[in-house]
Amino acid sequence: MFPVTVNHLRDEPLARYTTYRIGGPARVLALPKSAEDLAAIGQYLLETKEPYFILGNGSNVLAPDEGFPGVVICTRDLTHELEFLSDHRVKAAAGTLNSRILRACAEKGLGGIEALSGVPGNVGGAVYMNAGTAAGWIDDALLCVEVLSLREGARVIHKADLKYSYREQHYLKPGELIVAAVLQLKPEPAEAVKARLAEAVKKRKIAQPIELPSCGSVFRNPAGHNAWKLVADAGLRGMNMGGARISAKHCNFIVNEGGAKRSDVLGLIHLAKEKVRADTGVELHEEVVLMEPKFL
Repeated sequence: MFPVTVNHLRDEPLARYTTYRIGGPARVLALPKSAEDLAAIGQYLLETKEPYFILGNGSNVLAPDEGFPGVVICTRDLTHELEFLSDHRVKAAAGTLNSRILRACAEKGLGGIEALSGVPGNVGGAVYMNAGTAAGWIDDALLCVEVLSLREGARVIHKADLKYSYREQHYLKPGELIVAAVLQLKPEPAEAVKARLAEAVKKRKIAQPIELPSCGSVFRNPAGHNAWKLVADAGLRGMNMGGARISAKHCNFIVNEGGAKRSDVLGLIHLAKEKVRADTGVELHEEVVLMEPKFL
């Protein structure tokens, strides 16, 4: 039996927990609030050998239409604390929304992470994917990351060991999740930081279809190319399958126009990859994460 001490829901629709608004019911949706809750879940998974998936704010995840056969560990109820430290550092819990940390730092005249402006999701997801743009990445400011294991306890990973490639981390062990990060910021006039944030948000509103459910960018940018332009040049602007459509505003977004299924989104992903490969020889790789079972 799943631990009764851990808040959880049974047969809970995953569409409620992803920005795509797609996904069938999870057999168990766990909502841990503490390290003790995570330890109890880890013990349960070790004993039962059930599949699991760790879900943060759900802003870069495509869940299955048929649901998930095991335990989805949703971390949004873990602490959201922000702690301002000495020497212009800030410690942010993984559940802290990117928009919140940006506002709080701007109010204190601390810059250096404006590349997160307009990026959906929370700090944990941003650190996991090394979120950012050509203007900068979150790992530029990272000093260390605190992680918890579902079976081995806690550890701190310092900057020298925070290895990334494009949109991928290479330091978490199986069963580990990010619980907090310490960032080094730069002191400057608060109004200057706020102005950069406002300008970044303005640009995203103009360029991206933020009014519709999506996961943000679907494809990574291949070396020397912009994914959106490759898709557009392939003649796929506005192409739809079922309730999903390649956005006419930004061709690296596939939006849910209402009732879209994962199969609709995957159909457009496969079409775009095949057409771009045939036209240019360039291979597109997904940035969106497919929810698939993992095991301890």
